[in-house]
Amino acid sequence: MHSIWVTFAPVAIINFALLIHMVIFAATRDRWPIPEDLKARHSSKFLGFFSKHWWFWVTTPIVRALITLRFSPNIITFIGCAISCVAAYLFVIGMFGYAGWTMILGATFDMFDGKVARITGKVTRSGAYYDSVMDRFGESALMLGLAIHFRYSWVLFFVILGLVGSTLVSYTRARGEGVGVICTKGTMQRPERAVYLGVASIFQPTADLFFGSTPFPPPPVLVIAAILIIAVMTMITAIYRMVYIMNQLDTEDKRVGRESIPQVLMRLSTPEGRLEWFEKMKQRHGLK
Repeated sequence: MHSIWVTFAPVAIINFALLIHMVIFAATRDRWPIPEDLKARHSSKFLGFFSKHWWFWVTTPIVRALITLRFSPNIITFIGCAISCVAAYLFVIGMFGYAGWTMILGATFDMFDGKVARITGKVTRSGAYYDSVMDRFGESALMLGLAIHFRYSWVLFFVILGLVGSTLVSYTRARGEGVGVICTKGTMQRPERAVYLGVASIFQPTADLFFGSTPFPPPPVLVIAAILIIAVMTMITAIYRMVYIMNQLDTEDKRVGRESIPQVLMRLSTPEGRLEWFEKMKQRHGLK
């Protein structure tokens, strides 16, 4: 069940086809229009705009097939969540290669509901709300599966931290929108989390084969590395969003007197702000 073919057979076929498509797409990118909803999405260092633009058009034929088969957006959302639950079970029993592919499938399927809704004119607020809630269910199930698998390991702490961080990334954005501040910034949002954990899991059987001949085979190092990155970066993203939104609110309230801590932190996050702060410190302490 942990054969190297779990990794290489799908990778060799799927990635070769996707690589050819990406090369053609890059060479003819001007012919592929950028959808308006894609322009509004935030791109990070972990997942750039080009990859999102390309993936939009790669998956468009599948979306049209779902429309032909008369799948409603809410049904597609439910299927994506169900697939994530299957991936969670595969994580529990340690079948990381299969879990990775299933997780990627679930995350990709989850992208289809919004596209189907826009193309068919079935965009509703209740559907958007349902999609957001089911996203949380699916991602929580995945992290719960990992938590059960690593329940006797030090990795459990970082799985829980990643679960908390992932929840806070979504909550800070939602709560910010509730007080009138839209914040889509951050380097470890849901697509990045899915890519990092999914790809690491897909290649875990290869790492197992490579280290399997050693006297003391190591734990699933790639999956653990992805968990550590997600745990740390989701917390950083959540804290950044909190400070950003508080800064925006303090600025809108036009606080007088000394700046609030969020305002100071946001100013120091830019090169110009740090230079300004350094010059003030020099003047205050009489430094040259």
